[in-house]
Amino acid sequence: MKQVLILNITRMGDLVQMGTLLERLHEEWPGVAVDLVVDRRFAPVASLLRGLREVVALDFQVLIEESRALVKDVVALYHETAAWAKPLAERRYDRVINLTFNKPSALLAGFIGAPDIRGVQSAWDGGLVIENPWMAYFSDFHQFRQLNRFNLVDIYALGGSRPGAFSPLRLFLAREDHMWAKETLTGSTQWIAVQAGASDSMKAWRPHLFGQTLAQVAKRWRGGIVFIGSREEEATIAEVMQVYREAGGKNAVKNMAGRTTLSQLAGLLAECQVLLTNDTGPMHIGVAVGTSVIDLSVGHVSFQETGPYGPGHWVVQPELDCAPCGFEQVCAHHACKDRLSPDFVADLMCHVLKTGPCPTKAVGGRLYESGVDEDGLGSFNLRIGMEAPTTAWYAAFWRRYWYETHTGLPSRLPLLEAKPPDAPAVTAQLRTLMPLLEVSCRRADQIAQVARRASANIPELKRLQGEQRVDQERLLRIGLTTEAIAPLTAAFGREMRNDNVVGLAKLAQHQAHAYHTWLRRLRDFERYLVDRSPRDRGVTPGHRGNLITGGRERQVA
Repeated sequence: MKQVLILNITRMGDLVQMGTLLERLHEEWPGVAVDLVVDRRFAPVASLLRGLREVVALDFQVLIEESRALVKDVVALYHETAAWAKPLAERRYDRVINLTFNKPSALLAGFIGAPDIRGVQSAWDGGLVIENPWMAYFSDFHQFRQLNRFNLVDIYALGGSRPGAFSPLRLFLAREDHMWAKETLTGSTQWIAVQAGASDSMKAWRPHLFGQTLAQVAKRWRGGIVFIGSREEEATIAEVMQVYREAGGKNAVKNMAGRTTLSQLAGLLAECQVLLTNDTGPMHIGVAVGTSVIDLSVGHVSFQETGPYGPGHWVVQPELDCAPCGFEQVCAHHACKDRLSPDFVADLMCHVLKTGPCPTKAVGGRLYESGVDEDGLGSFNLRIGMEAPTTAWYAAFWRRYWYETHTGLPSRLPLLEAKPPDAPAVTAQLRTLMPLLEVSCRRADQIAQVARRASANIPELKRLQGEQRVDQERLLRIGLTTEAIAPLTAAFGREMRNDNVVGLAKLAQHQAHAYHTWLRRLRDFERYLVDRSPRDRGVTPGHRGNLITGGRERQVA
């Protein structure tokens, strides 16, 4: 019997989002035993997932706090954790899938060990290395977020297992949770759920706008409103309610924030027709119990990464060039939160509640409808608003490119027939970048040759490496400034650091390989720009062959 261990420690939503991965693992290895390591706070969510043999919980938050506060010395903490993890190591798992990208989980993955480790693990020198191309992509795309078109659900499934048919997220509730929810939601025949707060205020829409939206809905719909969230969101809910009542809202309201278990929360959401929410863990619970979600995607949230998965949901995003902003960015204005119109959100809610048509205009915002694309992956289709043409072209191009590169399979998405809008500028940039990269490839080969010698010429090696560092900084500076090749540049930079090799010769060979991979991919891209039309290549626009990679770089299965 095959055994798999998943490490997924830090967030509630991440647990729900790995449901498709569990389905895929059982398709790949029928009868597989899958265990999960989780923070104790989120173990109740794990109990709602199907396909797990055992949930192994530990209070990782206490462990981290004790480490930071020096309550115990490092050696004592290591011995305690090693003793806890030893039974897991003794199970001899066939695969470890680490979905938590930090040093503690990397140490744990390496300590438990497996022939196949996917995700972050510790390198021999204490650094971090990422195993599996999809997991590596997950670590790269924060540098080109506006171009990413892979939902985290699909990255987990592709990286932890393999491609397969679309599988929706599911949570399985006990009968008592269903009955409790029905008994709690009395006073109305229909209910909508609202989460007005979030764990991070950056990704929360303004409370008074929630209140205005709900008041507009109340004029056209007579059901009840139930607030969900944590106890810390009481002040936010109070502000929403004040605005709602002052604007004439009279529908039945229940405040269940902080008053449910996680399974009861899932039961409540299953009884609701709609969930209006910021990007939160409960949003994914709503998706997994079949509730239609309206996701207000503001701040540093990218719905392409973590939005509601599968058909039946909606996303409203501000129409701003800076949306979404970066994770580390400090925003001085939060203008995205004021761009979304309460009237528009109310119209959308009424459409989902079947009391009005779908809106056709959105001033200051974009409307996306969730779905499933031709490759069986989650997708978002723009219904209202505009995307920058250059961004839209490259997002579609890289979506297909990485799917084919990392799976070795032809994508079923339509081929792009036209050149990108900035083709002349990109062609000029490639003419600058590629000769420099060719020089760097030759120098990398030379460094590897010197390093392989029995008695390496250290002064010569230092000279070559110094020249290479200067050129590398220049190459990265050029490559990361454009949507055309930023994804390839980010992959190169990560691969240079992803060096779990011992010895100068092996390190030099690893880096030379990274340079040559970057050059080969750039040449592929350049050829596509020149030979852009399916008709020019002797195929029809519906051709389903590989875009440019020919399946050369296959996913490790």
